[in-house]
Amino acid sequence: MNINKGRITPKTDQPLAVFIIGVKINKLWAVHKWFKSFMSMRPMVAELYQNKAELGFYHTDYFLTWRGITLVQYWDSHESIMSYSRGAKHLKAWKHFNKSVAADHSLGIYHEAYTVAAHQYHSVFVNMPEVGLLKAQK
Repeated sequence: MNINKGRITPKTDQPLAVFIIGVKINKLWAVHKWFKSFMSMRPMVAELYQNKAELGFYHTDYFLTWRGITLVQYWDSHESIMSYSRGAKHLKAWKHFNKSVAADHSLGIYHEAYTVAAHQYHSVFVNMPEVGLLKAQK
């Protein structure tokens, strides 16, 4: 990863939506129950990157936690996020989660979505590679 030397401030003249989604493994020993749901994120993120402009998707950053993973995503609008949630890949993963692990609590999932108006967000990157909003705006 190349380091951008100095201070960079991404543009703030466009509205955006930030989507945070994470999974937490509640029962480590129940791998046979949660593994498929846990891994279902990968094809969805691949689909997002393959169809960025069409879907209104910009970028995802990944953060590992002790028992799971959190993704922070940047989108052009809340409507784009909701539209994707009704798509085939997401619905298939959501149905599988509800059928296989929701009731036994072996895997937890959460998400939050925020809409931010133009000129209402601020971010600064100093001596950092392209991550977060900086990478999303490329």
